Amino acid sequence: MTGFAVFMVLFGVAFVALGLADQRAIWWRFQARRHADAASAEPSDAGFLVQRLLCFAAAGLAFWGSWSSFQLGALSRPDRAGQAEVFERTVAVADWLDGSTMFPVLASDDGSWVERVDPELRGPERDDPTAVLVWRSGALDPRGNVEHYEVSSQDGTTCLKVTAVPSPEQPGPEGMSPSYFDVRADASEGSCTK
Repeated sequence: MTGFAVFMVLFGVAFVALGLADQRAIWWRFQARRHADAASAEPSDAGFLVQRLLCFAAAGLAFWGSWSSFQLGALSRPDRAGQAEVFERTVAVADWLDGSTMFPVLASDDGSWVERVDPELRGPERDDPTAVLVWRSGALDPRGNVEHYEVSSQDGTTCLKVTAVPSPEQPGPEGMSPSYFDVRADASEGSCTK
């Protein structure tokens, strides 16, 4: 992108120089020899003015192309959520999870709650933070467990701790593995500790 932008600036400068040059002298130097009677074929002052304006318009388009390529380059770089924003999102996720009853994703090695947490962490940035399971107390089924997720930003790390216990109200018959868990969650700044 930078090479294209530099090329467009140089292209624009060349057209500015061409627009500032004497259009009549350029015509006599390069076009007059094509005509048998060059004096009668010479463009009018208005014709030379149009040529000059077209050169400036081409320069403007080249400068605009250079500027827009820098803008596109900025769009291709993802916005980064800072530590304060990531912590705020993690606290919002903890508040959303805390006190809820839900079913986990039991087949996931990434954590029982990561598929519920990650969509809630999303924001306007294109490089949304994700929760990474860093510790679990054991299998969720049948008695519940504690899972620690780290949510990282460019400035630091936030810890989301999720505690799940089987809900007393289960949809299936008694004796089956629990489907619903009562969830408690809290967030803290810094890496997770046991």
